[in-house]
Amino acid sequence: MKFELVEANGSGYREERDLPAMLRSVDRLLREVTGPLQDRCGPQARVLTTEVHGDEVRGLAFCPGKVLRYVLTAHNRPIKTTEVLRLARSSRQPAA
Repeated sequence: MKFELVEANGSGYREERDLPAMLRSVDRLLREVTGPLQDRCGPQARVLTTEVHGDEVRGLAFCPGKVLRYVLTAHNRPIKTTEVLRLARSSRQPAA
């Protein structure tokens, strides 16, 4: 008797998908995002989350003092960032 592992919806494990090379491996995906992110935000930038949406990679990143949302396109690879959260200095004066 021979068993073969296949998904029920028809997209079995042996099926080849037409994804760009960047989107095939989690480790490679993190490397591809970290490079442009550090070029744009500095060497202390860190990737927090990554999600693949078609030919785009989206997620959150941390840079000192702020949290960013990023979008990286697989084809032309420009990274777009938007600030989600920024740490601000306190403007309150201490009580006497």
